[in-house]
Amino acid sequence: MSTLLSACGTPKEAGEPRPIARLMALGGPMNDPARAKRGVDALHALGFEVDNLSVLARRHSRFAGTIAERAADLNALADPAEAMPELIVATRGGYGAIQVLEHLDFDRLCPRLISSGTVLMGYSDNTAAQLALLTRGGVVSWSGPMLYGDFAAQPTSAFTMNWLRQALAAGRFSLRVDAPQKAAATRLHGTLWGGNLTVLTSLVGTPWLPALSDGILFIEDVGEDVYKADRMLEQLRQAGILSRQRAILFGHFSGQRQDGYDPDGYTMDRLIERVAAQTGVPAFTGLPIGHVADIVPLPIGGQGELIADVDGFTLNVSGAPALKRLPVAWIEPTAASSL
Repeated sequence: MSTLLSACGTPKEAGEPRPIARLMALGGPMNDPARAKRGVDALHALGFEVDNLSVLARRHSRFAGTIAERAADLNALADPAEAMPELIVATRGGYGAIQVLEHLDFDRLCPRLISSGTVLMGYSDNTAAQLALLTRGGVVSWSGPMLYGDFAAQPTSAFTMNWLRQALAAGRFSLRVDAPQKAAATRLHGTLWGGNLTVLTSLVGTPWLPALSDGILFIEDVGEDVYKADRMLEQLRQAGILSRQRAILFGHFSGQRQDGYDPDGYTMDRLIERVAAQTGVPAFTGLPIGHVADIVPLPIGGQGELIADVDGFTLNVSGAPALKRLPVAWIEPTAASSL
């Protein structure tokens, strides 16, 4: 059963200005205006005023704007005269965030994000920017729901929204995953980090990948067959990244196909067992993250305590940014569904 802690803070009085949710579109465009509008409407229903709406129709080639336009979604906030939003929400993934990284004003942007308490959230392709912000300026962000895929879903996942409210209201929570594990019982602490495996692997050899030696690495992916996941994990292993971690948490690897080369079935379970044996790092499965409807936000750069046994594990999350001003519509979250 997923365990939610009580959210800190109380709803604001009616009549106060709504907290601002600023959109950032670092990757692919939004080709369906009705779907994009549903996402905006969902943020409104949660109690946010939505800013930077021009990104909804922005497009250049296969991207949500030119590199300069996409970089400006964040760089505009490096200006001390610019008001800081309470929340920055990624519109969608796709591809393109890595193009933007060398154009971001990290030296001014990161201190402003931290001092203002602005919460940044996204996943998938946005993993590139989130890991770069952590590496260059110590900005902790949330791997969590996005406008086009999650807020615009029909129906929007109550599971995801409950966990979102808990995460952003409190900056901490306790998650229990009941799924049989092959790793030995353990209790450990570490820095939570990770995101999309493909995007993370693409940062190896660049200045944007954190050099963490005490990490609890969490990963997920979509449409990457088992042998492709194997290739990426092998690159991370041979680069020495996996062996430096304290644990590896596997989320959903959805949309995989069997290629027919292994008649016995070349599965993620077999791959995970091999990675754990090769690295000596305990690996755990069943984490509710990925390109699926029901996800739990996780902080990239926050702190985690992992308590595991053969029946599952508990992940205690802390050290993550919380909203400094809660929407009026937010009340204490109800318990989330069982995992």
